[in-house]
Amino acid sequence: MPQRRSRLRDGLRFSASAGYTAKGLIYIAVGWLALLTTIGLGGSESGTSEVIRKIALWPFGSVLLVLLGLGLVSYVAWRLGQAIWDTEHKGNDWKGWLQRLGFALSAGLYATLAWQCATLLMHSVASSSQEDNRRRTEWLLGVPGGRWLLLAVGLGFVAVGVHQLVRAWRRAYRKNWHLDQRPNPPLPLLEGIARLGLAARGVTFILIGGLLGLAAWQLSPSQTQGLGGALDLLAHQPYGDFLLGGVACGLIAYGGYCFINAGYRRVRHPR
Repeated sequence: MPQRRSRLRDGLRFSASAGYTAKGLIYIAVGWLALLTTIGLGGSESGTSEVIRKIALWPFGSVLLVLLGLGLVSYVAWRLGQAIWDTEHKGNDWKGWLQRLGFALSAGLYATLAWQCATLLMHSVASSSQEDNRRRTEWLLGVPGGRWLLLAVGLGFVAVGVHQLVRAWRRAYRKNWHLDQRPNPPLPLLEGIARLGLAARGVTFILIGGLLGLAAWQLSPSQTQGLGGALDLLAHQPYGDFLLGGVACGLIAYGGYCFINAGYRRVRHPR
């Protein structure tokens, strides 16, 4: 039994490293494209789905999609391991189950991105991410109680965004790093990247939640936006270039934070 748990832990550790690497690449690409827009060198306010579509058009895009898809599948496996085997030791009370449900929902979100990689490898997808969002919103608003479900999803995004800001402020990420096993880690640099990245992601999630709430309130699918829509909203505010540039740098930092987790993330024994 202990040997089986040890093998499972090793598998989850590999899944976490590969998954965080893939996630980091996506966020760095999102932030970089937004930063290029800010300084007038092209780019775009793209979300995660749009970035995957852009990667498909790069040289050796198919190879990159395969690697990215495998990394995202690894991240899904890691999140499911957190939810099923309670590798974070959240417990079996209502709060623990709620946190484990969050891990499962995160797995579902990144599973859709992995599926998108597979779909793009098999054939091109003409529809844009914003069109997909609008169609899903139209369907959700059409079901009984759909308006309140969409509002609940928006509030969920806001709650996650606030949680990210709190984690950045309290430096809660440190308890998940096994710094004792790495000689002389550059801790101030690691913490600076982590706090900036978490704060930027928190801001964008709050904006996404606000846009979803506005769509539910106005019964308007056109208001529904993802990460790309949140960045576009920032770009059209007063001093939008500075706001977008700051958040873009923060999203690049969040990608760096994912890379830090790929190397330093503590993986506990499954329960």
